[in-house]
Amino acid sequence: MKDDEVNNLGNMLYTLLGSVFASIISRTLLYPLDTIKTNKQVHINNYKTYQNFDKFFFFSFIKKFGFKGLYKGFLFASLTTIPATSLYFCCFEYLKLKRIDFKKKYKEKSEDENFDHLNYFDYFSLGLLAEIISCIIFVPIDVVKERLQAQKYLQLREYNKSYYLIKDLINRDGFFRLYRGYTSTCLTYGMFGGFFFFFQNIGQKLMKELSIESSNFNSFQLNLICSFLSGLITSPFDVVRIRYQIQEKNKTLFYYNNSFDGINKLLKEGNIFNLFKGNIYRCSLLCLSMSINVTIIEILKKILNNTNNIKN
Repeated sequence: MKDDEVNNLGNMLYTLLGSVFASIISRTLLYPLDTIKTNKQVHINNYKTYQNFDKFFFFSFIKKFGFKGLYKGFLFASLTTIPATSLYFCCFEYLKLKRIDFKKKYKEKSEDENFDHLNYFDYFSLGLLAEIISCIIFVPIDVVKERLQAQKYLQLREYNKSYYLIKDLINRDGFFRLYRGYTSTCLTYGMFGGFFFFFQNIGQKLMKELSIESSNFNSFQLNLICSFLSGLITSPFDVVRIRYQIQEKNKTLFYYNNSFDGINKLLKEGNIFNLFKGNIYRCSLLCLSMSINVTIIEILKKILNNTNNIKN
């Protein structure tokens, strides 16, 4: 086996280990924020159920549903989201390595010394493609998780176990009910991942040009900024995505035929700022989640690479 192939396998293994470890930490710590985000995004401005949730939504939710409500669906989400997150980062790493190998081979023919470096478009497209692949697992998880998180607030039928919810969804609407909103999810998180790695690549180059030390703390700060910008750009798609996946005809106060219909009805429900409903919670969640995941993966890869070099 060639040295490049060994290094590629090592990178994939380290990415897998790092992503599993990172997603366990981020999922456990940030799940309550995910629950609040979901319920805020399905909230209707003129919906007077329970109380006014527009102000201090976080504390209002806890007061009404308790701390236990923050972790509704946590077990199902943890057991499924962790491998799905690992799949995403492994897909991105694999596609990146393949793209680099392709450019190296092309470089040998073209004799262009800089051609093996990935450009901004490469990072965006690789992040988008990795999300499209991982959404095969992610979308059914999100459909079930978000339904469990919002069922009490929306006064829908309550399920204590995810198995019964999945069974009812399939029996009532067929297997592909679990894939409702697949396109909008790919668009939302595909663009988020694409923009994140796009901005991260720009930031890393700026850090080199400005001679800023690439320490773990500086990398974490960069990841926070990149994930915040990416989250802000993709927020309008996420509100529609969640409502579209949760909606039930004649049971929820919102019902959309597709993403464009959802955006149109959201604007009629309020104004353009309605497209950014729950944006503070969403950006906070994405910032912390992506930053924790990427930073831990990078740290673990450095540790494992250094350990491997010492042994050799």
